[in-house]
Amino acid sequence: MEQRAQRRTKAMIPVRLSGTDARGEIFEETLEAQDVSRRGLSVLTRRDLAVSSTISIVIPGRGRFQPGQGPSDFLVDATVVRVEKSGDLNRIALRFVGATLATYSAETV
Repeated sequence: MEQRAQRRTKAMIPVRLSGTDARGEIFEETLEAQDVSRRGLSVLTRRDLAVSSTISIVIPGRGRFQPGQGPSDFLVDATVVRVEKSGDLNRIALRFVGATLATYSAETV
C-alpha cells in the first residue's frame, strides 16, 4: 500500500495550468484542484498529459504575503507523476518542483 509523505486535503480551489499536452499542443486552462498538499495537487481534466512532463501552475492568492497588497499568487512548475482515467476525464497528480505550499501542513512519516 502506498503511503504519502504529505497529508492531502480535499480542496476545491481554482488553479490555472499551462504547458504542452501529450499531443504537443500548448494549452492554458483554469480548473479546480481536487486535493492539495504542501508538495502537490491533483486535478480532473479532459486534456491528456504525459507522465514526467512539466506543467506551470498558478494558485491565485496562495503565495507569499506582500505588505500593503495581501497575498500574492503561488507560481510553481510541477511534474506530472500520475495519470488515471476517471470516466471521460483524467485525474492528473502533480508534484511541485522546488517549492511548497505553505498553507497546508505536512504529515509526519
